[in-house]
Parts: sequence; structure tokens; C-alpha cells
Amino acid sequence: MQALVWKDGKQLCLEERPKPKIKSENDVVIKIKYTGICGTDLQVVKGNETIVPDIIMGHEAVGEVVEKGKDVTEYKIGDMVLIDPNQYCCDCDYCKRGLTNFCTGYNGGLKIAGINIDGTFAEYFACHKRYVYKIPQGVSLEAAVLIEPMACVLNNLRAADIKEHESVLVLGSGPMGALCQMIAKNNAGFVAATENSEYRRGECEKFCDWILSSDALTVEEIRKRNNGRLFDVIIDTVGNQLENALTLCEKNGRIIPMGMNKVYSCNVKPYQFINMGIKLVGASEYNMLFNDTIEAARRYPELASIVTGKYAITDYIQAFNDILGYNMESGDRKEIMQMKAVFEF
Repeated sequence: MQALVWKDGKQLCLEERPKPKIKSENDVVIKIKYTGICGTDLQVVKGNETIVPDIIMGHEAVGEVVEKGKDVTEYKIGDMVLIDPNQYCCDCDYCKRGLTNFCTGYNGGLKIAGINIDGTFAEYFACHKRYVYKIPQGVSLEAAVLIEPMACVLNNLRAADIKEHESVLVLGSGPMGALCQMIAKNNAGFVAATENSEYRRGECEKFCDWILSSDALTVEEIRKRNNGRLFDVIIDTVGNQLENALTLCEKNGRIIPMGMNKVYSCNVKPYQFINMGIKLVGASEYNMLFNDTIEAARRYPELASIVTGKYAITDYIQAFNDILGYNMESGDRKEIMQMKAVFEF
């Protein structure tokens, strides 16, 4: 089968790989239909995130069950399913406490498809049945492929504990930012967002109350729009905006870092957190949220619209270029052309 691999830990490469096989009677083999390019994948390509070399990338996917072990009775051949890439062990201390997102059962951490084991940028994927969920009637495949990132967003928004009267700022309007805006708008009094891509600003206008480029976001403009106040909740989906968030956060506010960027660091003054009562809230990976997220997806008919581009796996360079906003081969800048891109098999 064709698979997109992180070759030698430094470049994307399309390779021929063996089709995965059933290893236990509880396993299923899934023929991938859609698999999404995630912000984590982009950070890997940009050098801000590391994954195991020579594995198949990708961790957001939906597809069709084509093989199953004899102990798999919950699914039948032909069922359309979505995949939870976070393969918790069920046996470590964290899993037994119900904290599967902090699982230490795989070399001291969580086993994650596309990060430290083979993922979904391929024609087929195999896993234990516990990491598979049936796609219900009324949820399209385009919406279903967003369940995994939506679960991440729900996990972080629950940690943010947004109240009906509060104002929310989402820094960055990529797919995760758009999902944050879409869900927060149903819970908060006022939702604003930043985005430097004109294309993505246009795509996200329907998800929030106010969206503008990052350099246009000033304290003065915020106070004009937000009844003289700064923001109660700030969600950083970019991954390098903590210092900026601190200047825009209201007293007793919360800052939620979501964007993954291992090379970013900044200096902060603990006094600022103490004096202003600001909380920095890290929520980690989602924890057993797939069923809740599937139900939530039914309430957002606009969810599928976030998927704006479908590519053959052979067109992976074009797909990444269109999302990154630059040419991976030449380094030349270009306009971002997609909100969310998926590979279609």
C-alpha cells in the first residue's frame, strides 16, 4: 500500500509499505477514506515537533472496516468508523485512575498513531477495536474526520470553563482555531479571533463575532469592542503566543495553551499571575471524549465546512504547501489556500 512516511526524521516521503494485518482476535483493519493533515503534522515538517523517524504519519482518520478478528462483534465488515489514535494501555496507574491521556504504558508515554507508531497517512490502518467508533447516521465523513481534533478542542474548552457572560479570544484561525470559535460561540458572550491569512479570516467570519489580523489587535480596539474590558479567556492555538496573551487577558482570566511548539519558550513574571489572578491552564490530550464529541458533532451542521480541500496521497507536497503557506522545496512564501486538507483514498 502507499504510505506517507517521515523519512530519516527529516522529510516526507511516499513509500510502498505492507498492508497491516490483524495481530489479535480483537483487531480490525480499516480501509482509510479520509485522513486529515493536523497542526502537529505541520509542526513536524517545520521542525517544531519531533516524531519517531520512518513511521507512517497521520492520526485523524475515518474509513471502512474490511477485516476483523473473531472476537470483534461490535462491528461488521462494511461499517464506516472513525479512529482514536491515542492508544492508551488500560493497565498503568494513570489509566486505572481514568486518566488515559496521561498513559505511561508505552515506553513511559501514550502510544499515538502517526507520532510514535504507524499512523493513518496510508490506504489501510489496523488497531484494537477499543480505538474504533462507529459513525452514526447524520454525521458525514467530512464531519467525522474532524472528531479527533474536535475532541481536543472540547477537552480544552471544558478546562477553560467558559461562562455565558464572558469574552473569548482565539489566537490563530487554522482548523483548531476555527473549532474553538465555533464551539465557544455557543457558550460565551463574545468571541474574537486573530488570523493573518486573508483566506482563513474569510472562512472563519461565520464562527466568531470579530476576526482581524494579529497586528490590528490592540488593547484600545479590544476595549472599544468589549465594553471597556480585555478578554476573560484566551486560547492560543498557534503555540507561541503566551506573552501576547498575558497583555490581553482580563483580571481573573484564563489562558489556555493549545498549539504544539516544542521549541517556543518565553519569560513570564509569576507576580503577574498572582496580582491579576490569571490562570494558565494546560489540558493535555483529550481523555475518553470520543462519544461526547460524536454527539456534539450532531449539533454543528457547519462542522463539515471546515474541510476545504481533498487530495490524493500522491499530491502530498501540494497539500502541505497549500496549508503551510510556503513551498517546502524552495522555501518561497505563498498564500494559504486551505482551511483543512484531507487525503482521500
